[in-house]
Amino acid sequence: MEEITLITIATYTNLFEAELAKGLLEDSGFHPNLMNERMMSMYASIAGDMYKIELRVPENEEAEAKELITGLEDSDYVMRILVSEGALREGHFQLTSGKHSNQYIEKIRILQNPAAAHNLCKRLAERLAKYNFDAIISPAYGAIALGFETALLMNKSFLFTQRKDSEMIIRSGFDITKMQKVVIVEDVLTTGASIKEVITCAANNGLEVVAIGVLVDRSGGIIEFSAPLESLLCLEIPAYNKEDCDACKQGIPLHTPGSSDKI
Repeated sequence: MEEITLITIATYTNLFEAELAKGLLEDSGFHPNLMNERMMSMYASIAGDMYKIELRVPENEEAEAKELITGLEDSDYVMRILVSEGALREGHFQLTSGKHSNQYIEKIRILQNPAAAHNLCKRLAERLAKYNFDAIISPAYGAIALGFETALLMNKSFLFTQRKDSEMIIRSGFDITKMQKVVIVEDVLTTGASIKEVITCAANNGLEVVAIGVLVDRSGGIIEFSAPLESLLCLEIPAYNKEDCDACKQGIPLHTPGSSDKI
């Protein structure tokens, strides 16, 4: 039996990202193998400093597999995470805006897996690296974890906003005296209302918003802001007023997942 030579085409320091890449190759018909996977899963706290997980494929698959991995777009990467974490749901949903949709992004499913959230924030940090700013600001609740992790990866300060008496304000206690420019980090963009509120809030506190980073833009890229928008994944998911909703007309049960009550 001919011996198969395995070639390392990529290395990883966390198991989640390695398994995501392995799954991508398997779905595309390749025959990948992870080296040091068991060591990382057993001794995650120390293995990263001693070993790297090696993604290997048979020698005859090297060129095509490497091209697929290195050419993986942010959008493909995010979509795979949404699917793998069960965050992309199908059905009949009422969104925060009050509109109805047949798809819903359950962002809590991403936050439930710190490794998934970390890798998404890592990609977002890479997209935001070209901007000059002092801090990241996010609206409560869900975006707090994502904004904080992105700020940590970029070595920036972090603050968040909350709603008080129907007005978006910066949470009391934050020291913004040395801040001038900020970047907004949000999880999912639908109507853009929350982001626009944060922009107004920042301006009222003497802060300039130089960019906006979101994991998913589900508006299809049609919403414009006063600062450039960086989205890892852009989806065009229609949202309807109740009177125009086909699912309502068909009597399909309506679900109202989650809530965006901004503390």
